Amino acid sequence: MKKIHYVLASAVLVLAFSAPSYSISLGDIFKEVEKQTQPPKPEPPAQLSPKTPEPPPAPSPQAPAEQPAQDGGLIGLGESLGVLDKKTSKILRQTTQAVQALQPIGYEEEKTIGGALAAQVFAKFGGPYNNPQLQKYVTMVGQSVAQFSDRPDIPYHFAIVNADVPNAFAAPGGYVFVSLGLLRLTQNEAQLAGILGHEIAHVGKKHALQTIQRSKTLQGVSALTLSVMDKDPAMFNKVIDEVSDILFTHGLDKEMEFEADQFGTEYAYRVGYYPGGLNDFIKILAGTGSQQSIFFSTHPSPRDRYARLKVLLEKYQSAALNPVLANRYKTETKGTL
Repeated sequence: MKKIHYVLASAVLVLAFSAPSYSISLGDIFKEVEKQTQPPKPEPPAQLSPKTPEPPPAPSPQAPAEQPAQDGGLIGLGESLGVLDKKTSKILRQTTQAVQALQPIGYEEEKTIGGALAAQVFAKFGGPYNNPQLQKYVTMVGQSVAQFSDRPDIPYHFAIVNADVPNAFAAPGGYVFVSLGLLRLTQNEAQLAGILGHEIAHVGKKHALQTIQRSKTLQGVSALTLSVMDKDPAMFNKVIDEVSDILFTHGLDKEMEFEADQFGTEYAYRVGYYPGGLNDFIKILAGTGSQQSIFFSTHPSPRDRYARLKVLLEKYQSAALNPVLANRYKTETKGTL
């Protein structure tokens, strides 16, 4: 049975490299964000044809003597019929607004937020590293892992940032980044798959969106995003700055990071990789002591992450012989790092 699993895993790893490629274009990101945050163009005033006489205004219907103001819906109807008093109606309206604020952010909103954050990642962390060979390899590994994630139906975009500090990021909407410094530390493809799996798990579990919705300063963003894109780009930029601060300065909740470790490991295992790749990399990273890395400033300590994953890996003992693909990693990255 183990032999069958190993053969299947190897087959999956070979087939995985025929996955479609979605790399990030910085120009495309800026165009998309600019397009979606432009205020709507005012419609030109209607002009009557000089040959057509202007029709006389229609007589307005006689309004009732007293027409109470209504906000529509069942609450407004209940108030107008006398079923609900004003105090009860107010409480129900406030409750409805609170529930609406907690509604999940839709994918279009998520993609717009993520695209704007992706532009900030490039701006803050050295810009894109332009090497088509390396970009293609990272994208292929990432797409292979994403196909086995909790959200395989959305497009994922992978990019390398030109920075020596080992870092990795994920933005809502399927945007995943790794730094050049991180790839230099990575020793094999199983480690890369685990790293990308961790970031893909953040997208799959919607960790950033959950953080946005829980933030007091960003309450109502699910409704605010669409209206701001149409009417107030400056406010949208302010929201993006606040989200950027959460993701890249203060970090996500520690339990979210542990969950991303857990599911990132699982995703890599589903593809057929040795599942301990991420934990092996965490051990390597801890040895560098690179305090500039976001892995130190916004994540739980490498010691805690390693200890938790070590316990988790006990259930993957049957996959201990799954490939790490060290030689392929060296071949694909040779001369690019």
